[in-house]
Parts: sequence; structure tokens; C-alpha cells
Amino acid sequence: MATIGVSKPYYALYQSEGGTVSYQGGGLMGKAVELSASIEAGEENNLYADNMVVESDSSFAGGTLTITTDDLLQEASKVLLGLKTNEVTVGEEEVTELVYDDESVAPYLGVGIIIKKKRSGSYAYRAIIFTKVQFKVPEDSATTQGEAVEWQTPAIEGAIFRDDSATHVWKREATLDSEEKAEAYIKQVLHIGAPSPEPQA
Repeated sequence: MATIGVSKPYYALYQSEGGTVSYQGGGLMGKAVELSASIEAGEENNLYADNMVVESDSSFAGGTLTITTDDLLQEASKVLLGLKTNEVTVGEEEVTELVYDDESVAPYLGVGIIIKKKRSGSYAYRAIIFTKVQFKVPEDSATTQGEAVEWQTPAIEGAIFRDDSATHVWKREATLDSEEKAEAYIKQVLHIGAPSPEPQA
């Protein structure tokens, strides 16, 4: 099944209490342009018996998640990076500014995104949720506009962790037959649009 697209990068604040994980305060980061998830496995740990390997283990050790969007929304940046906002009067207009300071601490988040796939003429939508992610402040870069427009899109990178549930989940996923169903799955797991968080065991 070939991958042909990516969409709907969602986030929600991660919470854990007594081994129960829940989410709240979620939303969209922007419109997805690119996704990269690099997973690290631990060193191979082999068990030898009768002069041969009879068991082997290389469990998940961490990872890096990079999401590129058309524009990282200001409200999303505030949550993703743990920023404060100030209202500033510029002329006669009230402007909201994001403040990066010593008190800015990026929170843990649940992050979901949809990968569009095609096989034998049919589309499928793989909804992926990384259960515990912490982003870092993205780089600022820009190029002056020339005769032809060069599209410049922001990327944000974060570390992937195992969550605090009993089995330390680090990724969940489901493949569905429509983008709407895949989006609904992500919203349900991350508790987006619901009045109060429900624990995810």
C-alpha cells in the first residue's frame, strides 16, 4: 500500500495519574505538509543457549517526531511550547504576542496525524497517535521573495516517549476507509471536542 499524502496534525495536553493516561485542551497545529518519525531501538540483547541465540530483545528506546505544516498556528504554538501571551496595543489595534522566557516549559502532548494510502485503486487512511511527545522551539528561517515564489514552511521537532500506562504505550494506530473516520478516531483518543477528559488505560 503506497503512501500518497498526510493531513490533520492534532495535539492535546498529556496527563497521567496513577498509571492512567488522559488528554485535554487539544486542537490542530495547522495543515500538514510532511511527517517524519525516526524510531530508536535499544541495543540487541541476545540470550544464548545450546550455543545459539534462543531469545532476542531490542525494545523501543525513544524517537524523534518532525511535523512540517503550512503555518504553525499561534494558538498551537502557545500550547506546544508552553508559552505565555500578552496583549499589546499597536496604534489602535490590540495584538496578541507570544512570549518566550525562562518560564516557558514545553509540556508533554499526545500527537495524532493521518497518512493517506492507496492500494489497487482504493484509498485508506492510517491514523497514527504518538501518546507522549515533547516539542522543542523550532528554528526561524526565511528567504527573500524573488521572481518566483519559494514556499517556506515551518517544521517542529519533538522527542517521542513511552507513556506512563502499565504497558508504556508509545504509539497507537488504526487504518480506516475515510479521512473523516480517521480524524474521528484521533479526536476520540485525544479527547478533542469533548467536555472533559476520559482516562485512557
